[in-house]
Amino acid sequence: MEYPVLKAHDTDFVVQESMVLPAQDDPDAPYQYLRLRKRGYTTFEALERIAALCGVSASDLSTAGLKDEDAVTEQHIACRGRLSSDAITEFNARHASGERTMTLTTHGYGHLNLRAGQLEGNAFRITVRGLSSGFATTLGALGERAENLFFVNYYDVQRFGVAGGPRTTHQIGGALLEEDYGTALALVRESQSPEADHARRFTGPAAQFFDRIDPRVRAFYLCARASWVWNGQLAALVKKVSHHPLDETLREGLPYAFTTHRDDALALLRHATSLPYERYRWSNAAIRRTQGLRRTVVQTRIRVDRTSEDSDTPGRYACEIALFLPPGCYATNAVSQWVAWIARTDAPRNANA
Repeated sequence: MEYPVLKAHDTDFVVQESMVLPAQDDPDAPYQYLRLRKRGYTTFEALERIAALCGVSASDLSTAGLKDEDAVTEQHIACRGRLSSDAITEFNARHASGERTMTLTTHGYGHLNLRAGQLEGNAFRITVRGLSSGFATTLGALGERAENLFFVNYYDVQRFGVAGGPRTTHQIGGALLEEDYGTALALVRESQSPEADHARRFTGPAAQFFDRIDPRVRAFYLCARASWVWNGQLAALVKKVSHHPLDETLREGLPYAFTTHRDDALALLRHATSLPYERYRWSNAAIRRTQGLRRTVVQTRIRVDRTSEDSDTPGRYACEIALFLPPGCYATNAVSQWVAWIARTDAPRNANA
């Protein structure tokens, strides 16, 4: 069985947001669009730093999605008002080097604010490491032929905490729903997230902490709780419809039930193309709860661009792949299932690899 290593380095995981903005050259339009390239920062942390350095309110900055901190990511930002060219230059100079980096570039102006749901999707270029020589040969034989993949569309572990930290954002959201602010604040303090430093310094009533943070962060915690509930519903359905043994596993302490046969993924798709979920969004000065639908199974195509020796581990191999996913899907989830399915299909050939 192959156990691929994903995100060994931030540069192993490159994400570019796909979104066609109605950008104009009209500087009198109410919004300025910018392109943010970052590494080592959450989207919330990036917005906070842009606001602090460039002299605008964090509430004047919006995005159409969140991007992980343990990757090299590119996304759009809409700024109500303007960031001066001097402020952008200063921001880039302060964040251009080091283990964590950020750069801003201007992308025009327009009348459209950004919010969740506006993305077409995300393009990924990923280096998968720690592969056996036999499996690398199998992938190399695919050439540039893109492989069709139907994968179970779980929220992956990064939804529930930052890299290297405890996966507890769903627990924070659950405590907030129960108005147990003391427990929620204690969990934030241990989360290793950018908000953890603020939480550890905070000395007032616990409820007051959550009143003072960016309301979009509070909405994110509630969304994480909803994601946890949705994953549980999906896992129960996977167990109900599958006719082959499942891969029931813990990933960083979180339970998952993966199909081991493509027919079971298709059976799941036929049984229920989507499941309802609750979403929380900061809008018109309040966190609003609505219901939506999330797909149970997603189809994509994965292209192997090259294989080579893994510079991290002598005797093992790495491959570089490219894929595109709709918004809200997790490439780590898709790639892990893809590798597992190919490994099982190719098991006789790789038995002695």
